[in-house]
Amino acid sequence: MLNEAVIWYAMISFIGAAAFPIVSMVCKNLSDHGYCISKIVGILMLAYLTWILSYPLSFNRDVVLLSLAIICIVSLICIKNRPQIKWEIVIRNEVLFFIVFIVFLTIRVYNPEITAFGEKFMDFAFLNAVMRSSHFPPHDPWLSGGLLNFYYYFGYLIVAVLSKLSGIPTTITYNLGLVTFSALAASASFGIGYDLTKKARYGISTMIIIVFIANPYIVFNLTGSFLHLPVTHHENLFGFWASTRVIPNTINEFPYFSFIFGDLHPHVISIPFQLLALTLLLNIYKSTDKGINIYGETRIHVLAGIIISALSIGVLFPMNAWDYPTYLALFIIIVLIQQYRTARIRDALIPIISVVIMSVILFVPFYMDFHGTGASEIGISHQKTLLINFIEIFALFLFLIFSSLFSHLDLDRRYVIALIPITILSLLFFQILIIIIPLIVLCLYLFHKDTKNNQFVLALVLVGSLLAVFCEIFYLNDRLGAPNERMNTVFKLYLQIWILWGVAAGYCLYDLSLKHLISRKRTIWTVLFCILIASCCIYPFTATYTKMNIDHNPASLDGIAYLNGSDRGDYFAISWIRRNITGTPVIIEAPGRCYSTDSRVSAFTGLPTVIGWEGHEMMWRGSYEDVRVRAEDVDKIYSTGNINTAIGLLNKYNVSYVYIGAAERARYGKGLDKFEDGDCFEWIYIGSVRIYRYKHFTKV
Repeated sequence: MLNEAVIWYAMISFIGAAAFPIVSMVCKNLSDHGYCISKIVGILMLAYLTWILSYPLSFNRDVVLLSLAIICIVSLICIKNRPQIKWEIVIRNEVLFFIVFIVFLTIRVYNPEITAFGEKFMDFAFLNAVMRSSHFPPHDPWLSGGLLNFYYYFGYLIVAVLSKLSGIPTTITYNLGLVTFSALAASASFGIGYDLTKKARYGISTMIIIVFIANPYIVFNLTGSFLHLPVTHHENLFGFWASTRVIPNTINEFPYFSFIFGDLHPHVISIPFQLLALTLLLNIYKSTDKGINIYGETRIHVLAGIIISALSIGVLFPMNAWDYPTYLALFIIIVLIQQYRTARIRDALIPIISVVIMSVILFVPFYMDFHGTGASEIGISHQKTLLINFIEIFALFLFLIFSSLFSHLDLDRRYVIALIPITILSLLFFQILIIIIPLIVLCLYLFHKDTKNNQFVLALVLVGSLLAVFCEIFYLNDRLGAPNERMNTVFKLYLQIWILWGVAAGYCLYDLSLKHLISRKRTIWTVLFCILIASCCIYPFTATYTKMNIDHNPASLDGIAYLNGSDRGDYFAISWIRRNITGTPVIIEAPGRCYSTDSRVSAFTGLPTVIGWEGHEMMWRGSYEDVRVRAEDVDKIYSTGNINTAIGLLNKYNVSYVYIGAAERARYGKGLDKFEDGDCFEWIYIGSVRIYRYKHFTKV
């Protein structure tokens, strides 16, 4: 366990060091020259090059090594142009990354289990499928013959690339990936806070706000109960679940929950890459050049700037498609503002078009294969967020942002009074407008008079506000149906708001420290701030304790080791498959019910099965009939006493292996005796689980 962690950490550090000369050449406007994001950029470049080279070649360790060699060669070419960086910045960033890495590593060691709770089975299935695939898109492990051409798989590819490079099995790298993305998010959060303020303590504040705190729902709920207010009650208020289900029929995750919950899901993987995009946008915004020169002064600087910017934004679609429109729009806004300040609006056209087009071109292979059927339509939302619920989620951010905005105001009181009836009238549409309208108006008013850094932060606040409004009016139809139709829309977009407003809140804390409030006002403000920050810090302690003590298994990084205690038959059989069966032959197991231990074999090995979790495939594919037929056929293969019928169906789905474990015995009983026919089947693994190889004979 320790050896794997050390190897992994050293590998991530080396990738970051190899990428830094390239990053520093691009991030010439940042105080740390992009050191805080060098590991993220390095991992992204490595995964991207491996992915592209896998099309003409194959996805294997040699291609990963070739990609790493290309990065090192390019860095050696760029190193002569690398600006000098202070060693104290390097040491500070490395110490911070190491500490956060160890914190989340400890959490994972005491809760590494890949269970059916949440989307862990799905995430592990996709990760293993990518590992087994030689070309892209990968095969679908839960629908044999299908491809992962309906889903954004690039995040799993990143972990798979690092797994192949390190030689560590996915049972461990699943957890090391979660640890790494947590530490990368913390490092990037610190960096953007530091680059905005040039103060390390506000970099740390930004990191804590984004990565380590929760919403103050626990205190709000307890206060509401004490005052007999109509609040939503949860039985386990201090657990790790209640604070993420504040708005009814939606999900309200925040980074800390996502990192400790343990789903290696696209929205979790994308968090550090969203912060990467924001850091690169800040670098562009700090430029004093005009037109295409915002990316650099020479052709090589311009080319590198365009490619890195386009790569960081473009990857968001194949990684977590919900993020791409937001950050593309934010990129356009930032460039327009920067050019308006330093040159002319029309000078923004070329730098915007170059990155927008390149962000698509770089991922053309993905788009050519992509046939997404998920959130393909926009509907009108009839559900609205209650004001109290919105405040329960974003109270600290709103307090800091509004405090900073009001500290810059010199509005005539008549304008403030005029805003009151407009805000009240907004309640006729939906409640949160009473907050969002003043937020938008204040941001727009202050744009023309504030300093450069303040304008960047105002843009983040404005985009976050517009995302909140979008969630009240629209939802992306992903077939969940009422009353959960906007569950994923709120889930994914509120997480973006958390990151955007988290960066803004960290800067606002710094901005407010520069103000000289009279003693009484500062005392009141400080008391309120302390109450809010304390309210947000309860959850990390209670939830972490709950999560680390939920299973009581021995400390480990192996996500499937717990099976050795709970179901040894499956554990040994799955371990044997992982060691001995190569490629992507089809294995049959009992059809999968969502969020159950069904489809465990395909999930834990990456071998495609005829049908995995049925509900997930129905939602992804938009085809209920095919899933239903496949499930019925698998049931028939196992249960029928007619071997000809079974053989016909096995041939139909090109099945190579038949898995018979406890689940199959419980469901199908005597129908399993036909697999003892030595003419058609031979057992290749025997224990409490039996695995048969189908000889592909036709019985007559």
